[in-house]
Amino acid sequence: MEILTTTSKEVYADDVLRLALDVGEGMLKNGGEVARVEDTIERICHAYGAVHVEVFTIISVIHASVRMDDDSYSSQMRRVKSTGMNFSLLEDLNALSREVCRDVPSLTYFDERILALRQKKYGSPLISLLAWALAAASFAVFFGGGVWEGLWAALAGVAMFCIDTYAPRRVNTIAKHVTSSFVAAILAAISVLLRGGEGSVIVMGSLMILVPGVSIGTAMRDIFCGDLLAGTLRLLQACLSALMLAFGYMLAASLMGGGAI
Repeated sequence: MEILTTTSKEVYADDVLRLALDVGEGMLKNGGEVARVEDTIERICHAYGAVHVEVFTIISVIHASVRMDDDSYSSQMRRVKSTGMNFSLLEDLNALSREVCRDVPSLTYFDERILALRQKKYGSPLISLLAWALAAASFAVFFGGGVWEGLWAALAGVAMFCIDTYAPRRVNTIAKHVTSSFVAAILAAISVLLRGGEGSVIVMGSLMILVPGVSIGTAMRDIFCGDLLAGTLRLLQACLSALMLAFGYMLAASLMGGGAI
C-alpha cells in the first residue's frame, strides 16, 4: 500500500471536498433544497474516509470543512451567483451521489462523471421555446381567453424565452423578470389595440411561467427542515421576483395609458 505523505494527504482531502462541493453546488443551482445539498456533501465525504464534516449552506454560499481519518484537513467555500430549475440535472446529480457513496470509485472517475454532466445537453432550444409558447397559450385559455389571446400569449412566451435564454450573462434574474413582464404587457396591449379582447388574460397567461411557485415551495420546505436562514432568504428572493413581475407590468401600463391592459 502506498504511504501518503503529509502533503499528499492534504491534497486528497482537498480533492474529496472539491468533488463533493461540485455535486452540492450543482444541486443548489438547479433547484435542490438546502438540507439535501448538505446531506449529499456529508455523505460523499464520509464515503471517502472523512471522520468529521461540517457544511453550512444558504442560497448563495456553500461553506464546508472536512477532517479525514489521518487528521488531514480541508476547508473550502463556493459562491453560488445564480440558481434555476433543472430537475433532470438534479436527478442525475442525485444518482451520481448515490453511486459514489455505494461504490466509492476513484476520484479520477468521480471527476470525469461530474465533467460529463456539466457538458450534457438537456433538451434542445427549439423544444424549450415550444414549451414556453404552449404553456403561455394554455394558461391564457385557462383564464378565459380565446384563440386570439392564446396566440398572443404564445408570442409573449417566445419573447420571454429569448430574454431568459439569450440575455447577456451580466443580466441577473431580477432584470430578466422586469423585462419579460414589460414585453408581455406591451404585446397584450398591442393585441387589444389591433382586435380587442382581454389583454389581462394574455398578461396572466404568459407571466404564470415566471411565477416563482416552486421556489416558494422549496423555501417553505427549507424552513420546515430547520434551515430558517436559507428558507427565509429563498422566500424573500421569490417574493422579490414576483414584485418585479408586477413592476414590469406597471411600467408597460403607464406607457400604454393603462386602458389596453
